[in-house]
Amino acid sequence: MNRKTRLFSIPLAACALLAAALSTVPASAQAPAKEGPVDYTLWNQLLAKYYDPAKGMNYKALKTNDTATLQTLRRQMATVDVAKLARPDQFAYWINLYNVNVVGVVVDNYPVASIRDLSTDPIVKLNVFKKDSVAVKNGKISLNDIENEKIRAGFKDPRIHFAINCAAKSCPPIRPEAYVGDRLDQQLDDQVRKFLATGVKLTKKGDTLVVHTTKILDWFG
Repeated sequence: MNRKTRLFSIPLAACALLAAALSTVPASAQAPAKEGPVDYTLWNQLLAKYYDPAKGMNYKALKTNDTATLQTLRRQMATVDVAKLARPDQFAYWINLYNVNVVGVVVDNYPVASIRDLSTDPIVKLNVFKKDSVAVKNGKISLNDIENEKIRAGFKDPRIHFAINCAAKSCPPIRPEAYVGDRLDQQLDDQVRKFLATGVKLTKKGDTLVVHTTKILDWFG
């Protein structure tokens, strides 16, 4: 009996020691800690001051009065560790980052008649979207990377085409508030409804119903 008691007492003691050791390990070492939602206060303030859904962004006033605020916002967003966000907050972050930086690119180069005019390729008029101009935690990426890799491939949600704005009249308007993870579904649904109410028109040509809309619904059918 003594021999058996000794054989069992060793692993039991080891288990006790292991449990005690694990109890002292910080939670961050056991599993990646999730961060809270990103603070979009500055973006909401800029939208309230310079954005009118009926008229668009007042780039002139924004550049004159609040360039520094916009740059601060871009720097703040570039420090976010997206992997530590909850998935809905990740989705909201990439949409906001795209919209903020499209506005930023225009403000950086204002006055400019069209974002297309910022392209350096006379044939590919939209190569401004392919430049690595957006600062993120691990370097810089392009607006195309955000749209196609981070958002479209990452979340596979067709509603994003009603949420990201490319600074063109044919694009769905910017939402006059930041997207946030805990209301993202409602916000995206609302964007779709608003776009379809104003960005799609139906007419009849004889017995044929004709749908008039933007190229977005053609490109991303």
